[in-house]
Amino acid sequence: MIWLIFALLTGAAVMAVLAPLAMRNGARNESAADVAFFEEQIAEIERERAEGRLDAPDADAAKTEAARRLLRAEAAPKARVVSSRKLALGAALAAIVVIPAVALTLYARLGHSDMPDMPLTARLDSAPDRNDLSGAVARIEQHLREHPEDGRGFEVIAPYLLRTGRGEDAVHAYSEALRLLGATAARHAALGEARVVVAQGVVTPQAKKDFEAALALDAAAPEAQYYLGVAAAQAGEKDKAIAIFSKMAADAPADAAYLKAVNAQLAILRGEASAPVVARGPSSEQGKAIAAMPADQRQEMIRGMVDRLASRLESKGDDVEGWLKLIRAYSVLAETEKAKKAVTEARKALASKQDDVARIEALAKELNIGG
Repeated sequence: MIWLIFALLTGAAVMAVLAPLAMRNGARNESAADVAFFEEQIAEIERERAEGRLDAPDADAAKTEAARRLLRAEAAPKARVVSSRKLALGAALAAIVVIPAVALTLYARLGHSDMPDMPLTARLDSAPDRNDLSGAVARIEQHLREHPEDGRGFEVIAPYLLRTGRGEDAVHAYSEALRLLGATAARHAALGEARVVVAQGVVTPQAKKDFEAALALDAAAPEAQYYLGVAAAQAGEKDKAIAIFSKMAADAPADAAYLKAVNAQLAILRGEASAPVVARGPSSEQGKAIAAMPADQRQEMIRGMVDRLASRLESKGDDVEGWLKLIRAYSVLAETEKAKKAVTEARKALASKQDDVARIEALAKELNIGG
């Protein structure tokens, strides 16, 4: 079938070239005016001779000269017609031979004639090529660097960044989408959830504000309710957490996707289960252990990790990822002055790397801290 289509396309291309060559020009030849002129001149000589205004020898001489010019005028276009026909024939042969030859040569080099057909169902069911997806994301990111006002672009790319482990970038993308496109419950909840993922399952104060903002816009937003329940449990407010999850369980439809997680949290809080369950919860065993700790122990462990990171950056300051984690950690711990100091030190340490400094500035702007 494909070869028939190719043959038809080639034929159409060839005919497009040959058609103008085959058409006859209905207009008079460019020498027609000269021929008519000489014929009129001979007729005029005959009239003057008949009227006696021109004697016979002069009339014959004039007619001879006019006839000679007429013959030259009639012969000239014949030579041009022969030449034109030769050119047309050459162009036609070139079109018939060259166009198919070039087309077949290019297809032989670039095409895949041996590739089997892929039914539509198989194409729809097949998983997307990861390389193609990564390339598309790279193009979107480049577009956003050139057009930072495109809120929809940030909203589209944010979930992919979060799924592929680029939590900080996802938080930035969600923040920009929220700022550019306007506040909705879904956008606030998505930003808060990204913050929780970055914090290894801990509902940070900033994430809590996002979820509260989501509930202010939609009191029934399940993501916001769930994470506020988790925040209460992590803060040791057991009764408050149970009340939140119990209300969610009572109000949820029977087929709600989040109902299983809500019931699991209730089981933990009531002592019926021992392992914590957090939607999109900590991805590492260490993160799960931290999330399961009482609030005071968890804060102490997190502070120790932050202090060790700060000490490492004092001797190895060219680690932009480390600086980003440190600044965000200080912000999570509500240590604003330390976060500002870390921003200032990061600028100095990364002064020779403009792209890294730009990431520090973006995070400082996101967290609303100076330096």
